Amino acid sequence: MAYDVTKPLAGIRIVEAAQMIAAPFGTSILCDQGAEVIKVEANDRMGDRMRALGDGRNGMGSAFHSVNRGKQSVALNTKDERGAELLRKLIDTADVFVQNFRPGAIERMGAGYDAMKERKPNLIYVSVSGFGRTGPHADQMVYDYVIQGITGLAALEGMGIDVPDGEFRPRLTRSLTIDKATGLTVAQAITAALFHRERTGEGQHIEINMLEAGMQFLWPDGGWNDTLLGDDAEHSPHLALNYDVRPTKDGYITVNLATHSTWPKLAGAIDPGMMDDPRFDTYEKRLNNGLALAAHVDSVLATRTSAESLALLREHDVPAGPVLPLSEVHTEPQVVHNEVLVERESATIGKLRDSRPAVRFDARQPEPGGDGPILGQDTDRVLAELGCRDAEMAELRADRVIP
Repeated sequence: MAYDVTKPLAGIRIVEAAQMIAAPFGTSILCDQGAEVIKVEANDRMGDRMRALGDGRNGMGSAFHSVNRGKQSVALNTKDERGAELLRKLIDTADVFVQNFRPGAIERMGAGYDAMKERKPNLIYVSVSGFGRTGPHADQMVYDYVIQGITGLAALEGMGIDVPDGEFRPRLTRSLTIDKATGLTVAQAITAALFHRERTGEGQHIEINMLEAGMQFLWPDGGWNDTLLGDDAEHSPHLALNYDVRPTKDGYITVNLATHSTWPKLAGAIDPGMMDDPRFDTYEKRLNNGLALAAHVDSVLATRTSAESLALLREHDVPAGPVLPLSEVHTEPQVVHNEVLVERESATIGKLRDSRPAVRFDARQPEPGGDGPILGQDTDRVLAELGCRDAEMAELRADRVIP
């Protein structure tokens, strides 16, 4: 079979005992890149709780599909020792095992790192958690919004040049930002570990927690006023103060007001008179007088449509763009040109719109990795590969160890 450059991970098997987004999003990226991903779900008619989120059809939610497309599903009751042993046998066949149980749960199944390393020394074992194995919050159940608050992301979202001094308006991003940042970290760490194993033959235990992944993701810009320590550091107003959208006559646009190099261009597009206003003649003054600057720009934009405003801004080479409703993103000309989204027919959930994998390999872009799996759809086939006979599977099914 000819080598497919868009599937560089073909031949790699990942067993995933994880739910929601943080870990499954990471393995979905690797699945799009050719890895075989077998998802182990609870045999309780619900499986991964992510199945219930988003628009649904035929018992599957759109959000579950998006982070599990192309995977296989095996449903096991791992509270039964027979189910736990099947999980262990399945891990034995894997290059990579990913789990995000709360601390202690996977050990109770006999599938902790030490036990699996003894069975398979070259296994890459990935544990994803909220805070890590130890510490004051280690046992706490964690979701994305908890980490948004702790890392300062929610506080950062509340900044703005049009927020009065002393007023604090923290808010969450309306996207599972930390979950997805963690998933990207998972995907990168697995590929690095596979590269290490290729060189040395060694497996290893990778531990990733949402707190550290979220902090690493936030810190380069979010923490720039808290990175350099000591009184001699030169202070710079925070980027977040100026990161906002501006209203127009018929909608909103994105444009940077308190800019450095593009300020003359911005003034030329909005109101050349701003160049002579002493309140705005330096970057620091534009930030310190942000309320006045925003009010003046908004008063001008209120007389123009978004299209008129963007045409002037682009004419003056000012970075700017429209603010689109989610329902219109797929019609944006560059999105269409790049084929970022693809419409197709799924055998399990019907007609849908999928995002393409973002990476192009040798100018070729992988296709989305297939459909999200129906709960337990691959159980019999995978267990047969592990050596389970029909009679044994019938007994397991009767005892509700498998569906």
